[in-house]
Amino acid sequence: MKRSVSVTLAAIATSAGTGSDRRAPPLPAAKIRGVNLGGWLVSEPWMMSGEWARMGCAPNHCSEFDCVSAMGQDRADAVFDEHYARWITADDVRRIHDAGLNTIRIPIGYWSLCELVGSSEHFPRVDVARRLDRIVQKAADLGMFVVMDLHGAPGAQKTEDAFTGQCLPVEFLPGFFRQYNYDRARRWLRWMTNRIHTAPAYRQTVGIIKVVNEPQTARDAGGMPQAERDTLTQVYHPQALAAVRAEEDSLGVPASERLHVQFMDEQRGAGNPRSNLPSGDSRVVFDDHNYIGGAVEVTHPDAEQADYMWYTCYDDDRLRDGNTPKVVQEFSLTVLPRLEWTDEFDPFLEKNAAFYRQWWIAQQRLYEQTSGWIFWTWKNGLNNPQWDYGYLVRLGWVANSARGLDDSVHRDVCLDYFGRTPTETVHKGAPFCGLRRYTSAPEYCSVIYFYRLESCRLDSKSRGYWYNAWVADTHACHYWVGDHAIICARL
Repeated sequence: MKRSVSVTLAAIATSAGTGSDRRAPPLPAAKIRGVNLGGWLVSEPWMMSGEWARMGCAPNHCSEFDCVSAMGQDRADAVFDEHYARWITADDVRRIHDAGLNTIRIPIGYWSLCELVGSSEHFPRVDVARRLDRIVQKAADLGMFVVMDLHGAPGAQKTEDAFTGQCLPVEFLPGFFRQYNYDRARRWLRWMTNRIHTAPAYRQTVGIIKVVNEPQTARDAGGMPQAERDTLTQVYHPQALAAVRAEEDSLGVPASERLHVQFMDEQRGAGNPRSNLPSGDSRVVFDDHNYIGGAVEVTHPDAEQADYMWYTCYDDDRLRDGNTPKVVQEFSLTVLPRLEWTDEFDPFLEKNAAFYRQWWIAQQRLYEQTSGWIFWTWKNGLNNPQWDYGYLVRLGWVANSARGLDDSVHRDVCLDYFGRTPTETVHKGAPFCGLRRYTSAPEYCSVIYFYRLESCRLDSKSRGYWYNAWVADTHACHYWVGDHAIICARL
């Protein structure tokens, strides 16, 4: 009998002990399936404008730093504490669990440890830990797994992005890439590591601590000089890992109970995360973020639904950098902003619902080639299911149970979407039949036919790819579709 993922995780946790002695598995044996608690302990106004206004923050307040600075400390402390109390509740955690998910990722800022905040920095000075405790406790009660993520780093690790806590102008380099701020981040990591190992609910559920979210890369607005970017992997990464291990050493944590320390993977573009880490530490895990729209735009600036499906089904590879174990901890069902509300992608047009259901499963199948996935995010204020897992569940676009997710990952939606290829050979003058395409030529083919396209039905999106067709059970042809010809190559 197939066991649900939630039951499996609970069994793993129980096997490690009972009650307050129970310890979360360092990594679950089952696939991680979860959601981010976005907009909670790190506010991102772009996705929560109604809540932002309710707090009294103005539309031109890009980040927490801006709102607190304008509002004044005392008032800001009160309104942010109220926000922490209502945006994510224990009932949310229950609904996440009941939707068949086993994991939550908690983005949190360094200002959650108030003593790290300098006099010139404007952040809520609130006892965030007491708000965090109730969510972690509920996750522990339900046998869930938690990833604790340093989302907003001291000095801001990226320009123009509210998830850092402040929208640093592009003319400034991110302030995080300095030893002073690396030291503050290390202090935060030690504080949180101590909390994870000494507070029973945290011990029971938190298995990963992440050292920094999405640091600046050369491709981000404002860029990043190589010398400064290199300090991330050469200086901060080994120091961050050492900080977690030093705190565990001081607490006498046995090797079998140590946390997995997490770094962005190499596909992020911020350097090789392994380059300066000790080879003997096996409790290291990597984080991959995959918002597909940008990748599809490179080859298909006016992409259609089929382009997104094709990229997810056949082109994308989240393991190509060799960084394992890995969890895809941010992704969504969003497309390029300029395409989002077109007739092709508008999520509120009933004709597009089938695409989103299939694309969701295609992404699930892709990400479960890794250790699992965590969707961005559980809830938002956009009224847009592309970013809202709870909304997706209500719409029926994703399975609403662990068993349903088990079933969907075994459904070959790529085959369903693109269909089997024709069983007859292509001959001159025949219509072009939606053959399955490849992004590069199969190595084992030799060219045997050359056909002009004048009498073949072909649209522009078909050009520049290899296609294949089964001619018989033991015989196949591959076709290169270019601007002027179809070339048939036989296996």
